[in-house]
Amino acid sequence: MKQLSVTDDYMIDHDLFQVLEYDIGIKDELLGEALSNLTDEKRDIILLSYFLDMTDKEIAEALHLVRSTVQYKRTTALKELKRRLEEKDNDDEK
Repeated sequence: MKQLSVTDDYMIDHDLFQVLEYDIGIKDELLGEALSNLTDEKRDIILLSYFLDMTDKEIAEALHLVRSTVQYKRTTALKELKRRLEEKDNDDEK
């Protein structure tokens, strides 16, 4: 009796991104839109790092990059995401 309801979660309700052999669903519409605006490489680095908990070394090996490049692209991607989300938030306040 602890469970009183069931909620179905369909992938159609998500932005779906494919990275390597993984499908990553993003429920948050704003985040999904912001991720869509990144370059493929930056988006892949963010998804692998934060959604699949891969280390910089693992990401570098998987994407055939230098580890420092992964660090740099992740940092610039996070700045871009922050800027886009803040712009969207400011637009919504108007």
